[in-house]
Amino acid sequence: MNKQTQYGKGLSGFLSGLLLATAVIVGILFFLNKGNQTAFKDSESSKAKPVETEVLKPQQVAKEKEAAERARLEREAAEAKAKAEAEAKARAEAEAKARAEAEAKAAAEQEEAARRAEEEAEQKRAQEAKARADAQAEQDRKQARAERDAAEKAAAQKRQAERKAELAKKRAEKAKADQAAEKKAAADRLTDKQKARAERKLAEKKAAEKKAAEKKAAAAKAAKKEADKKAAKPTPEQILNSGSIEKARKAASEEAKKPAAKAAAKKTESVGSGKKVLVQMGSYGDRASADAQRAKLAMLGVQSSVAAGTANGKNVYRVQSGVMSQEAAKRVQQTLQKNGISSFTRAAN
Repeated sequence: MNKQTQYGKGLSGFLSGLLLATAVIVGILFFLNKGNQTAFKDSESSKAKPVETEVLKPQQVAKEKEAAERARLEREAAEAKAKAEAEAKARAEAEAKARAEAEAKAAAEQEEAARRAEEEAEQKRAQEAKARADAQAEQDRKQARAERDAAEKAAAQKRQAERKAELAKKRAEKAKADQAAEKKAAADRLTDKQKARAERKLAEKKAAEKKAAEKKAAAAKAAKKEADKKAAKPTPEQILNSGSIEKARKAASEEAKKPAAKAAAKKTESVGSGKKVLVQMGSYGDRASADAQRAKLAMLGVQSSVAAGTANGKNVYRVQSGVMSQEAAKRVQQTLQKNGISSFTRAAN
């Protein structure tokens, strides 16, 4: 900026000098032309009029010299004033031009700076938008990768649980087959004498059971007969109403049979309509644990199944038996308790 200002001042000085020189030359030419015109007019007037002899006086000469000097001074002052005004005008024009150029340049620089700032801001916004888009894309990729990994992990866990359940089932089947083979081998190892002794003991046991059953049946029959005798005894009112003892006994016997039949029917109804229950042997949050418990129960000879359900908004897998009577449920619970497995019964739907 300083260099440009100095260059502008030199230019304005040159222009001022040029204008001043032009003004001086124009003034000289103007005065020369005016002097020539005056001389021409004087010569014409001298030609037209006869020359009169002028007598010069000392006082008049001094006045003329003084007037001429004053005219010369005024002329020089006017010329100096014109020259100063021309220089001032040229300098003002040069300064105005320089100022205008400087202002135009400053405005251009400001406009260029504003344009660059706008471009930089736009570029920065574009970079920030790209960075945000890249970050969002990276986050989406990470989330998709995490979901894929979780799905693969869940699938792997499911396959592992299925393999474990299959392995447990195979082990249970193998254990059952081995147990049966051992029993068969033990039975094959018995000698004929041992077989005969075992058969004899079995026959004795069956005979004792049969004898006990017969004795029990005989006692029950006797008790029934005694009850029939007691119940068949007619009352005096029945004898008077029927007119004979035999008819009264028959009526009394029929009257005694009615409560017994009602009691038997009630007992049969209560036995037939016994409450059905389920035995629950575990509840787990994943299918693999439920299958493992089911395989463990299978090795103990307890049949079970896995029922999926929900509790408090979460998936649960219950290991439970089939529908059975309360007596059967008690036997299953006793087996489970002997092996350290907790269980409880609940009503079947």
